[in-house]
Amino acid sequence: MARRRRSTHRLLAVQPARRPPLAELVRLAKIRWRIEHDYRELKHGLGLDHFEGRSWTGWHHHVTLVTAAHAFLTEQRLAPKADTADSPSTRPSTPSRTC
Repeated sequence: MARRRRSTHRLLAVQPARRPPLAELVRLAKIRWRIEHDYRELKHGLGLDHFEGRSWTGWHHHVTLVTAAHAFLTEQRLAPKADTADSPSTRPSTPSRTC
C-alpha cells in the first residue's frame, strides 16, 4: 500500500498573513521616500551615473568614492550647528585688532 503525502494538508493549516498596522505602513513609506531621495542625490548631485569606464574595478572605485562622498555630506547635514563663540567654525583664524 502506497503512502500518501500530506503536503496539501500542511499548506491549508498555515494561518493567513496578518495586515501590518497603519503606523508600520507609514514608516515604510517614509523609508522608501528617503531611499529614492538619496539615490537621486547620488545620481544627480554626486555623479553616480557619470562613470564611462569598461572595467569592474574602475566602476567599483567610482561607486565607492561616490558613496563615501554621500556619507560625508549626510554627516555634515545631520551634524548640529555650532552656535558658541568658542567653536572652531565661528572663531576667526587670526585675532582682529580694533584701534
